Amino acid sequence: MIKGQSQVVSAIIIVLVSLTIVGSVYPWASSVIQKKKDSKSVDDIYNFFNQLEKTIVDIARNGGEESVELKVPGRITVYPESVGSEENSIVFEFNSKVSYVAETPDWIPLNTPNMNQTATLGIDKSGVVLGKSQKGDNEIKVWYKLWFRELEDKTTGNQYKIVLKTSGNTIKQSTQGFLRIQKSGSQQSGNLIKTEINIIV
Repeated sequence: MIKGQSQVVSAIIIVLVSLTIVGSVYPWASSVIQKKKDSKSVDDIYNFFNQLEKTIVDIARNGGEESVELKVPGRITVYPESVGSEENSIVFEFNSKVSYVAETPDWIPLNTPNMNQTATLGIDKSGVVLGKSQKGDNEIKVWYKLWFRELEDKTTGNQYKIVLKTSGNTIKQSTQGFLRIQKSGSQQSGNLIKTEINIIV
């Protein structure tokens, strides 16, 4: 074989070996990169829901309005009080390669161990952040939920509840991740004082 030909053959062999290595490593590297990206998204969603709970409680106490946005692909659903199986809650559903929530059909509380319908004012949170997941063939379907319950003042016997409202008091959905939160009023029935929070999707 001539020297020039052997150099060409060597170059071709090197290129083929390089392509084989890249071809075998790429799917693994791509999967690792996607998992890191999804891991950050899961953290962002959890932090968003904790901040959302604080924002809604603050608006319920002090009035005003505020806009929030979750920049992760998925579907957000607002269930007003007494509407739907997830009534008085905000649910976000998305697909991911990772999940920090155990695979279960039941909601798992993430920001408090107490999931009672009525909790204690000054001890428990008004808004409970919950999560659940379901494994599919290639991805995990994950849900996060912020649910508001009654808080009871043990000294006075009064009960307080943040009530979520939407236009027409119907279930609202969006894939935009944008919410506008407004205090729309309060009402009292017996010992129960409800603060109405309007959610615009």
